[in-house]
Amino acid sequence: MTDLKPCPCGKTPTGLYVTETRSVKWAFVYGECCGEWHIEFRTNYTEGDELMKHATEAWNNAPRAKP
Repeated sequence: MTDLKPCPCGKTPTGLYVTETRSVKWAFVYGECCGEWHIEFRTNYTEGDELMKHATEAWNNAPRAKP
């Protein structure tokens, strides 16, 4: 897995989970560290490695509060 930005819980996840929504167009990604912070992202109807690429980009590009 590529480098992941830290979660607001204070930990940096070592992996991400993807959860589908009612539509295959959208999904949620969250870190394995706490499962509390979910980011909704567009899947572009992809699966497998391509889906994880979109999930990782959504995770890393999500706005975070400055410390």
